[in-house]
Amino acid sequence: KKFLIRTYVGQMHEHDTEVMAGILTTMGYEVATSVEDADIILLNTCAIRENAENKVFGEIGHLKPLKLQRPDLLIGICGCMSQEEAVVNRILQKHSFIDMVFGTHNIHRLPFIIQEAMFSKEMVIEVWSKEGDVIENLPKVRRGEIKAWVNIMYGCDKFCTYCIVPYTRGKERSRQPEDIINEVRELARLGYKEVTLLGQNVNAYGKDLGEGKYGLGHLMDEI
Repeated sequence: KKFLIRTYVGQMHEHDTEVMAGILTTMGYEVATSVEDADIILLNTCAIRENAENKVFGEIGHLKPLKLQRPDLLIGICGCMSQEEAVVNRILQKHSFIDMVFGTHNIHRLPFIIQEAMFSKEMVIEVWSKEGDVIENLPKVRRGEIKAWVNIMYGCDKFCTYCIVPYTRGKERSRQPEDIINEVRELARLGYKEVTLLGQNVNAYGKDLGEGKYGLGHLMDEI
């Protein structure tokens, strides 16, 4: 069995793709070289620009003939677009051949979603509007051996008028410092030379851990 993940825009999406690839590899899947070769195709979407959304819907249209040829092929839409109710409704109405729709808060449940999609006669939709706890120790398949993405927090509390991120990624949740430092230490042990700390709003890191107790500066010092 093989999988293919198409990633649309952004470092956070790249990181999410690494996690999903890690989960699928743990399940026994291998990476496919083309859509024709894949048993599972996931589109990891971005909602920050309309052009990115249009590209995804274009790709969905291109995949329809493949699905008609191979009914056992599983096609999933995930990422930020999945968190938008209007997008989910559009997929339900116009693209009923899609097997799975899951959100940014549901990535850790990928094995269960795939299992349900395999045995279900209907589209599996699992999109949590409210984020859960930060899930640690998810497997990752990292691209390359020099640079690595490390998430330090998720979400944003700013609610700027022009930005959809708080609605697609949820409120700010910081990872525990020891979990981040252990991950960076392991990357150094494996020979990585460059680490990029990720978050929608990294300078807010630690605010939800207790005001003034531990922030981005402390984390940078320790790393």
